[in-house]
Amino acid sequence: MKLVVMRHGQTNYNKEHRLQGRKNIPLSDKGLSQAAATRDEMIAAGLHFDRVLSSPLERAVQTAEIVGGVNREQIAREERIIEIDFGPLEGQQVESLDDNMRNFFNDPAEYIPPEGAESYAELLTRMGSFLSAMREDKSDDTILAVSHGAALHALYMLVTGITLEHYWDKAIGNCGWFVISNETGEWEIISESMHAEAWTLPSASFLSGE
Repeated sequence: MKLVVMRHGQTNYNKEHRLQGRKNIPLSDKGLSQAAATRDEMIAAGLHFDRVLSSPLERAVQTAEIVGGVNREQIAREERIIEIDFGPLEGQQVESLDDNMRNFFNDPAEYIPPEGAESYAELLTRMGSFLSAMREDKSDDTILAVSHGAALHALYMLVTGITLEHYWDKAIGNCGWFVISNETGEWEIISESMHAEAWTLPSASFLSGE
């Protein structure tokens, strides 16, 4: 089984440097175009999907429809790959974040989630649960799973074994994707197209998708 995991296309919140989390923001016009271009990229790479999964948030479902070439009724909603919950901070612009929230990106080990928000540990636990469920799939299917930035960094960390200190080292841009497989018994990345350069908080390129 091959699992193609990708981030949704750009939204206006990305463009405005706002924390999205669980807010149900649709794709922008640019996001729709990015998804269409990524569909063509994956076809050129020889990727065709037997099944399509998505976070239940609209921006992910829209991306899955376009890239997977399916109607939304054919997309299985997977709650475990939803974006991290920023709680009361959702909607805030990156430029207005306090020092603790800046730690979320610049020093993850020091980040303390505000009341009502999700921690790194909680995010890693549910993404680990998703990977465990996928490990039980013994089919030869190629599966597309559309998720979100922070969630996919958690999955990348779990697959590669990097430490929390390096959580954000590998940037995943809007419609960035990578393919993982456990044919050898362990998860490994077999190809990737991240659509992004390295990111630091002052440039906000991760959140903007620019």
